[in-house]
Amino acid sequence: MSTEAAATAVKASGASHTPLRISGRANWLSAGRPVKAEKTLSLRDDSGVVSYVPGDLTLTIRAGTNLAEIGRITGEHDQWLPLDPFGSDDGTIGATIATASAGPLATSFGLPRDLLLGLEFVNGRGEIVRAGGKVVKNVAGFDLSRLLTGSWGTLGVITEVTVRLYARPKVDRTFVVSLGRGLKSTTELLRAVAASPVAPFALEILNGAAAFSLGFGDNPTLLVRFGGNAPVVDIQLKAFSQLARTEEVEQSTWAAFREMDSDAGSVIRISTLPTRFLGAASSILADTEPRIAISINPRRGVMRLVTRDGGNRDPERAVDAGISLDFPTDGDGAGTSVIFEKLPAEVWPVVSPSVASDPLSRAIKKAYDPHNILNPGILGD
Repeated sequence: MSTEAAATAVKASGASHTPLRISGRANWLSAGRPVKAEKTLSLRDDSGVVSYVPGDLTLTIRAGTNLAEIGRITGEHDQWLPLDPFGSDDGTIGATIATASAGPLATSFGLPRDLLLGLEFVNGRGEIVRAGGKVVKNVAGFDLSRLLTGSWGTLGVITEVTVRLYARPKVDRTFVVSLGRGLKSTTELLRAVAASPVAPFALEILNGAAAFSLGFGDNPTLLVRFGGNAPVVDIQLKAFSQLARTEEVEQSTWAAFREMDSDAGSVIRISTLPTRFLGAASSILADTEPRIAISINPRRGVMRLVTRDGGNRDPERAVDAGISLDFPTDGDGAGTSVIFEKLPAEVWPVVSPSVASDPLSRAIKKAYDPHNILNPGILGD
């Protein structure tokens, strides 16, 4: 589907007031609130490279291009796009930007908005809009690219994306560390890792349920990824091995980790100061129910809770487990935010009726989608 075809479809829907469900590969349709749409506008076949300048580390691709294809294209030039959202690499770049989905690599390489240079989209009036540019240095101003990032297709249909790339690391290795079940020893290790000079590409703490799903037994586990040139990785690994006993595992572990919530009934993300997780991680890992898989990124201050019951059995338990956690405040007064990524349809109105209820959000939505035809309901009433 071309940009012009998408614009024609949106205009027709606006004229008839027919709500549209915007989708890429349709892998994440169970995420977010239920969409009240009558037709689907799919960008699945709108894929391919528009422009690739390896010397500038920039790539412009159509929104329906999946992450696996981007990896293949950039890999031919020893480059990569370090976006690893939860889900599989069959997901599209358009959906990744629209949902602002980020994975373990976000700690070192940034969120989708940080790797995004510009985009093209069709607003709710059927108008084609371009934002940002195709070079790393760009003119400052009102950042429409960031506005569309994380808008879940409610402000416009993303049709084209320009991203910044990185040189592919010469060495990329992954290790696991069994944390055992001792609260004191786990806390001491996590604090030691936080205070050490090591800077891994990714670092995740897994509770027993999450570790078991990846084949690491049922003890809490530390999953760590080191990358760069050989001397840098060797130095970091030597420093890290002085803190804990490591075991190297296949790089495919990260793909399995990202797909851990593919059959989940509920997924909840909790964010707070990283220091709070260092103090509370050991008790969180020990006290949660065995059917709730938990991963904690202590460097970003992000925790994800995943239940795999299909949403048919006590979905409120995951919600309760997420919002009732008691983090030490350290006297800083900073808060804790709870984001519901996936819930059974009947639970949404109870725990999170809307995220776009403030006057500014409603005004922006009305300006970009005056007929409310783009993914209506996904951000709430």
